[in-house]
Amino acid sequence: MSTPSPSVEPLPPAVGAPPGEASPGFFARLVGLYVAPIETFRGIAAHPTFLAPLLAIILMNSAFTFVWLRKADHAEVARAQMEDAGVFDRVPPEKHAEIVERQVRLMPTFAWLGPTVILPVMLAVLAGLFLFVYRFFYESETTFRQSLAVMAWAHLTFYLLATVLLVLVLTLKGEWSVDPRNVIQASPAALVEKSAVPKPVHSLLDSLDLMSFWLIFLLSAGYAAASRRSVGSAAAGVVALWGIYVLLKVALAAVF
Repeated sequence: MSTPSPSVEPLPPAVGAPPGEASPGFFARLVGLYVAPIETFRGIAAHPTFLAPLLAIILMNSAFTFVWLRKADHAEVARAQMEDAGVFDRVPPEKHAEIVERQVRLMPTFAWLGPTVILPVMLAVLAGLFLFVYRFFYESETTFRQSLAVMAWAHLTFYLLATVLLVLVLTLKGEWSVDPRNVIQASPAALVEKSAVPKPVHSLLDSLDLMSFWLIFLLSAGYAAASRRSVGSAAAGVVALWGIYVLLKVALAAVF
């Protein structure tokens, strides 16, 4: 039994290169995603490419990883991560140094696995998950190539700005021995002490950040173009998946 497709507004034809002309280049698309994301994603949906943005994501994150590993005090970072995760609360004090030492040994390995293996695989898995949502619930004709192109270009746009802001903040503060994930504070969680609220509440507040909302908009614009829906209609699918992610994150914070 087919699922009824949501009510949508008619969209203009996808914007691509005129017949006989090449589609916009890498930098033209990247700039377009900052100044005219909806129109640019229509062009991406019409002529989907994903290898260049995926490679750019890997290279950019690898470059940051290289610099961060050279500048950060690994022991200090590991100790802060263990304290933040509450690990030291569950083990005797005499074991703390051993745990930190083990984390320091593993840190470079996991730091490099992130941008070179885990991130590309995650984007491919997310592209498949979003493809299922828009093919099944929206009854669109979105292809995996389109889905992966939207996922790659949206995340490249997101990571480029996030990395620039991250390097700027770390450089101005002159302190690199911190977890990069906690540097940019653009959520209500920055207004409260972590120890002053329950872990699930802090996790929820931390999820409501401006950068995440911007990524949600980029993905909504991209899948609107790929599924031939309005941005508002496509956003329902993106927000639903993001909401599931937040609920799982909050649940894990409640357990651990």
